[in-house]
Order: sequence, then C-alpha cells, then structure tokens
Amino acid sequence: MEIKEILYNAIKNYEEHKIVSDIAQGDSPQTINTLCNECLPILKEIKGEKSEKTISFAEGLIHYLLTVALIPSQRKITFASVDVDVVIPDISTLSSSPEDALVIAFPKTNDPLSIRKRVIELTKIQPHKENIWLVLENELPLEVKTYKIDNSNKEPFTNIINDIIWFTSNRKQSKLKIFKI
Repeated sequence: MEIKEILYNAIKNYEEHKIVSDIAQGDSPQTINTLCNECLPILKEIKGEKSEKTISFAEGLIHYLLTVALIPSQRKITFASVDVDVVIPDISTLSSSPEDALVIAFPKTNDPLSIRKRVIELTKIQPHKENIWLVLENELPLEVKTYKIDNSNKEPFTNIINDIIWFTSNRKQSKLKIFKI
C-alpha cells in the first residue's frame, strides 16, 4: 500500500464533509489527530525511511486539507532557484509582499545540517523568518516555526490548519477571497 492510498482510505473513513465541517468550526486539530492516529501506525509497516514516509504523509495531508478548505496556495514550485513545497497564498505575493506570504517546508530527513541548510535556502526567498514554517518528524531548535508530527512540542502539527487560517485572515488578501470555510 502506498502513502497516498493510506491517507485517502483514512479520509474516506472520516468523510470529506465532516473534514470540511471540522475545519469551518475550528476543529481541524481533531481531524488531523484522528487521521494521523489511523495512518501513522500503518506507515510503520511499509518499506522506506521512517522520516521520509512520515513527512510525505504530512505533506499529502496538508495538500488535501488546503484544497478542501479552499485556502489559496501553490505547491511544488521553484522560485528564484529555490524549491518550495507550499506557499500561501502564491508566488506573486511572496515576490511583492513577503510579509503577507507563508512558506511551508517538509524536509524529508532528520539530518539537522540538511534541515538548517534548507532554512537558510528558504530565507533567500522569504526574509520574514516568522513566515517560514517547517514540518518535522523530530524536535529541532530552529529560528523558524516548526511543527512536530507526534504533536509533543509547543507547536503541534494538529494545529497547522488553524494556524494557516489565522495567518491568512490577518493578512492582505485579494479581492477574490473565496474560502469554503
């Protein structure tokens, strides 16, 4: 079974309309926790590096949640020779008003040196370090906001969608702001 299949089976079991409802009511931490609790034990059973599987799952989940919540984002793009996993709302905003753009990275490694290099690379395109968020498997003190998958740190991964919604609601938005939530 592939990571994508594991994720979409869990989503099917949870039901998309309930996911959208939970996000709209600010209950996305419950949804994310339920999906993680269902998927993470299954991920341990498939072949591959644990950190890569875990972070790939988290990235897929965030892509899905951004889509169903209709939160404007661009994914898997290159900007100024830097690979970007997710930018909210878009590259145009990142370029013209970086204070109004959020960059989220999913380093698929536990190597602290590689992760720190990634942060340095991201600061080249996003000078506002508070607008760079990383999703990690293990705790690592960094000068950017981090979310740890097992939710044991002060910024639990389960809060990421609520935090994204808060971020977008407190920034300049285009006149065509369309949210399902």
